[in-house]
Amino acid sequence: MTLTVLVITCFAFGLLKRRNRNHVAPQLARQLPEFIDAIVLLLHSGATPAQALISAPAWLEPPLRHIVDDVAQQLSHGNRFSDCVTALRGPIGPAVFPLVETLLSADRDGQSIANVLDRLSNESRAQRRRQLDADIRRLPVRLTIPLASCILPSFVLLGIVPMIATALVHLKHS
Repeated sequence: MTLTVLVITCFAFGLLKRRNRNHVAPQLARQLPEFIDAIVLLLHSGATPAQALISAPAWLEPPLRHIVDDVAQQLSHGNRFSDCVTALRGPIGPAVFPLVETLLSADRDGQSIANVLDRLSNESRAQRRRQLDADIRRLPVRLTIPLASCILPSFVLLGIVPMIATALVHLKHS
């Protein structure tokens, strides 16, 4: 008996852990346009790419804030900019590759990257808009089960049961 409970608990914990891990990547992808906008804003205000990365976590929300804050801490402790920016690739994933490559090229070549980041920001916002549209199109399908399990039974209880009770009362008196 205890072995069965232990196996079920481990299985449920594994599913919950996998489910939570799968939700982090899309959340990071949704937060990426704000990160790019913060970097663009800081670069337009005259900050260097390193200063922009150090200041950016103030405008971000978790979990992206924690990842960028770790990179900012590494930069403020004197680590190389290219190593710190490359460290963003692992936790965030492929969505951040264009930003990382742009920041690395700015560090390597010393050229202004504001225009490139403006285009990257526009593209990431358009991608987020497309993702939101796809999520909105999937919403009716996801709401079918709550509709069928909550609203329809309440309609039966509030609409049909009183009519049947009234009809039975009238039949009894006839």
